[in-house]
Amino acid sequence: MKLRDLIEGVGTLMTESSGDLKISHITHDSRKVQHGSMFVALEGRNRDGHQYVGCATQLGAVCILTNQPEKVPFSIPICKVDDPRKAMALLARRLNRYPDQQLKVVGVTGTNGKTTTTYLVAGILRKLGVTGRIGTLSYFNGTSEERATHTTPESSAFYQTLGEMALNKCRYAAVEVSSHGLMYDRVLGLELQYAIFTNLSRDHLDFHGNMESYFQAKHRIFSLLRKGGTAIINWDDPYAKRIVVPEGRETIRYGLTEDADLRFEVVSLGIKGAEFDIFFRGESARFRIPLMGLHNIYNYCCALAVAMGEGISLAEAAASTSEIRAVPGRLELMDCGQPFGVAVDFAHTPDALKSVLSACAETNPNRLITVFGAGGDRDHSKRPEMGAVAGRYSDLVILTTDNPRTEDPEVIMDMVQKGIKRPLGPGFIRQVDRRQAIHAAIQAAEKGDLVVIAGKGHETTQEIHGRHYPFNDWEVALGFIRQRFPAQQARAEDQ
Repeated sequence: MKLRDLIEGVGTLMTESSGDLKISHITHDSRKVQHGSMFVALEGRNRDGHQYVGCATQLGAVCILTNQPEKVPFSIPICKVDDPRKAMALLARRLNRYPDQQLKVVGVTGTNGKTTTTYLVAGILRKLGVTGRIGTLSYFNGTSEERATHTTPESSAFYQTLGEMALNKCRYAAVEVSSHGLMYDRVLGLELQYAIFTNLSRDHLDFHGNMESYFQAKHRIFSLLRKGGTAIINWDDPYAKRIVVPEGRETIRYGLTEDADLRFEVVSLGIKGAEFDIFFRGESARFRIPLMGLHNIYNYCCALAVAMGEGISLAEAAASTSEIRAVPGRLELMDCGQPFGVAVDFAHTPDALKSVLSACAETNPNRLITVFGAGGDRDHSKRPEMGAVAGRYSDLVILTTDNPRTEDPEVIMDMVQKGIKRPLGPGFIRQVDRRQAIHAAIQAAEKGDLVVIAGKGHETTQEIHGRHYPFNDWEVALGFIRQRFPAQQARAEDQ
């Protein structure tokens, strides 16, 4: 696209003669610059993008987008804008031919459940067409998948991925919309066909400051709903009643409460999955999903509401639940033939940990053994709360590190331990080395027990003092199970 056409109504060219330049790519990351790129010089908390203009130019950038042209000491065309971050989103959307208008985009926000919900949406809509995904685990453009760097990537990457989905003939896109993504305008201009609110609980208060600011950030997702779109809201969440949906949009409220539009009743919860009845617009059906816990019924219901909006009947959905697969690192059960259960989960907030451990407790294990920690450089107030949750539901608590980042892990553990309120001994082990903590859990487990390894889920590294070391809870646990039960090794390799 010609630079002149790209920036029309958004920015001003410092040199009019550069308007015929062809722009094929937009990025704020100098490492991703290619020939024909527009490089966006963003000022961040720790780095100023203007420092990388020279590098971007050498790699093929043909234009710089900035609000401070005086910081560009190179002879290169400059596009001046008032707010580079907002402009980057608008231009990326335009350059990628407004992909959200070619797809039906399902945006999911909430403290917990976003990742599982996007996977469930993609699975339940499979018979209607391919669904691309953008979220915590990965970005899937319809044909290829890459590891995620952010739950909601910067707008240049976000709209590029949506553009690839459109080119790859995806019909839908299921995207996680984080509070950071909303606050930093990463999804500015996006038009959603469905906006889902899963829940709200304590998290990211180091960034938002308080729960009210956090809620207001999440609430922004509903301003992205196009006319004729649908808001899907967890009606059982305390914040649900405060959500204001713009006029001209439909609302589907889901939950256990009698006045929910899509209501469910639990039949049973077990280690193999959940069984429940759903009532929607005069129809009802019984569902069995191979996912543990009440929270996964909630996740499934909001995905089902999308399916209903796309014409899938309740009976059709109920008949296809056997195709559902566990999401990596989301209460993912490890079955290697060992006489006890092992589950890996990403839960790293008090509410998420409560959902996971209560779900596990409902399966009536002989003992519930929990391995967990709290992340460094994040909200300190949630640490004792997480300890209290673990102490309430677990027969054996093994407190360890999560991603300590720049903090002293012993100090983090001290804060968590204040909530556990039990002495070291048979019911409480403190082990700073996460690998050894997992080893202790596998060694302690007996027939009928259930081991939950919480906090990191799908992650493949552990961040300590600015460095990322290879670490994956699933692989570590699997290694210790193999050591303890060598005869089960062949079965584990078949998983």
